[in-house]
Amino acid sequence: MNMSKMEKTSLAVGLFFGATGIILGAVGSHALKGYSEEMLKFFQIGNRYQVYHALFLLVLGLLERRYQGKLMNLSIFGTIAGTVLFSGSLYLLTLANIKISMITPIGGMFLISAWILLLIRILISKTQS
Repeated sequence: MNMSKMEKTSLAVGLFFGATGIILGAVGSHALKGYSEEMLKFFQIGNRYQVYHALFLLVLGLLERRYQGKLMNLSIFGTIAGTVLFSGSLYLLTLANIKISMITPIGGMFLISAWILLLIRILISKTQS
């Protein structure tokens, strides 16, 4: 079966985010024992959202062939960018004490937008009788 570039990108990045999410979850459970509760909470939120959006990217990859187009592409790229910005900024805050103040909410807006773009794409698609 031949995959489109977007289908392959969505599935590959989703699988990568899933694998690294599990690895980082294990790091968070075992290697961050001396960190404050607040920092551990930030790390866990970033990790949880990374895994959620890894799964979302897999769904997007599976739906891409049926709902191809600009909105689907924007949803895929928004999910990738949002996950990197949102989860990445929380990992940086926890592991390196680097606070990038506006990056986390910008990443969150990308994630919200990705879900809404998929919703719009599905709502405007033609239904079959």
